[in-house]
Amino acid sequence: IVIFKLIISYIEYNLEHLNQKNRALLENILPKKVISNLQETGRTDPELFHNVSVMFTDIVNFTTLSMDLPPEVLISELNDIFTKFDSIMDKYNCVRIKTIGDAYLAVCGLPEPDPNHTRNIVHAALECRDYLAERNRTAAHKWTIRLGVNDGDVVAGIVGVKKYIYDVFGDAVNVASRMESNSEEMKICVSRAVYDQVKSDFHYVSRQEKEIKGRGMMEIFFIEKGAAQKEIPAQ
Repeated sequence: IVIFKLIISYIEYNLEHLNQKNRALLENILPKKVISNLQETGRTDPELFHNVSVMFTDIVNFTTLSMDLPPEVLISELNDIFTKFDSIMDKYNCVRIKTIGDAYLAVCGLPEPDPNHTRNIVHAALECRDYLAERNRTAAHKWTIRLGVNDGDVVAGIVGVKKYIYDVFGDAVNVASRMESNSEEMKICVSRAVYDQVKSDFHYVSRQEKEIKGRGMMEIFFIEKGAAQKEIPAQ
């Protein structure tokens, strides 16, 4: 009986340890709220979230630069950069949604609301940019990025039934992507929606009006650190 009890205790201990490891692995893929829903009900429905900030980053000339690197070096470089980005997102209560090659997508304001979502994600974007600039001072391989940020409503949910992917959709996401593609090397391009939310918190180095694919003419702003000063109009 004693041996039987010891065996049962050993099995229970290992099952608990395994559950903790599985939970930790899931938290690298899905938000905690979504994991809880799946564990409690076995499902999670897509949700519409209001007041969400979306950030895209993309490495400049990635395809050209990566052609000269061995695969293991390339993956190591991306892993190093994106691991740091993940740490920065955690610091500012943001959530990394996914990476697509050299692109990095993160949000703030879901699945839990955050009244400071815009300010948080702009701080995170600035810190990602500054981290990479500092890294380039000593790193063997130099990388630069473009960043874009937008605010709005998004739909979020799990895509697929076998390999879960938590993804975000909607016009706010599309515009954030356009902000990134219209940004410049090591600069953060934000929409009018972002500017209106945090214009008193940051310095904007330029303001432009550009033709944005699918949206027509839009105001875009390039943002910098520090207290806001009078914007410098584009020349």
